[in-house]
Amino acid sequence: MTHGSHVLRRAGLAVRELMLLVAVATALSMAGAQELPENAAEALERGEALVEEALSTYEAQYPDRPLWRQAFAEGRTAIDLAPGHPEPLRFLARAYSLSNWHGPAVQAWRDYLDAGGELEGEDAELFARSANEYAFAAYQVGDRELAAERYEDIVEVQPDNVEAHRWLGRILLELRMPEPAVAAWRTVLELDPDSPGAEYFLELAQAQARWGVDAANSFYAGVTAYESGDLTRARNSFAAATARNADYAEAWAWLGRVYFEQGLYADANVAYERAVALAPGEPAYQWFARESARLMQGGGEPAEGAPELEAPPAAPEGEDALPGAGDDAGDDGNAGAEDDAEGD
Repeated sequence: MTHGSHVLRRAGLAVRELMLLVAVATALSMAGAQELPENAAEALERGEALVEEALSTYEAQYPDRPLWRQAFAEGRTAIDLAPGHPEPLRFLARAYSLSNWHGPAVQAWRDYLDAGGELEGEDAELFARSANEYAFAAYQVGDRELAAERYEDIVEVQPDNVEAHRWLGRILLELRMPEPAVAAWRTVLELDPDSPGAEYFLELAQAQARWGVDAANSFYAGVTAYESGDLTRARNSFAAATARNADYAEAWAWLGRVYFEQGLYADANVAYERAVALAPGEPAYQWFARESARLMQGGGEPAEGAPELEAPPAAPEGEDALPGAGDDAGDDGNAGAEDDAEGD
């Protein structure tokens, strides 16, 4: 067979595949556009009445309540009578969500979307609530990988779901995956610039991606200790950061800062000289290197006008400042407070 024949054969196959895809899409579109059979519509009408009765009868909604079970049965009947039609799938998804049966609700909403349905208004809110609860349930039992997968599924369907992006960013930090965590936290800030702690977690993820997870965690633990007035713990944390990554200029500078404030000028000079060697264009490092060298030679009192070292954003209150650090029981005591966040 000639080269030209091969080309024509491949082209013919490609055209047939394209036509098949168009036919499938058309069939799905027609199924969605078709009116419900009368018996399916009647099943949905009975189901809607049961949903309304359940919502008005029960103070708390659970899927094992009799009215909800009857509503589900009517929804499944409608699906059997009108296979592939989005409306029965939408009814069942809504019923599952309203009864707080979130796992089946997520699957039902996906079936509805696959059938050509769209998430609008209250439907979008119900999907978001069920999907977030379903993902958070995996997190609660300690399956962070599964939780991350479920949150990724949410943002695929709802790119503007801030809560899902936020939890995804946090879990990725716990899983020691800072690079994708950077993307998640950037998205949080784009969607909600005032989101509490988002700027802090973005910079933490960036530092972990650049310097290594353990080195960055030690550095941030040192900053927290320094700001609380615990210079000994701060010194040990900054030293751990430099040990975990000797090229971490900022960690050397903060280690020098602690030594300087403790009057240990020779140690401060060593640390600041390392910082200057790594970041020669930083004026604050140069100032402290010169001043510590002067003081270690008996140069009297520290000069006035010392420049400030730039500190990271403040850690958010009520959240673990170093997600996942406690799992590794670092030498410098990086474990943060327990997170009290709850899924909606």
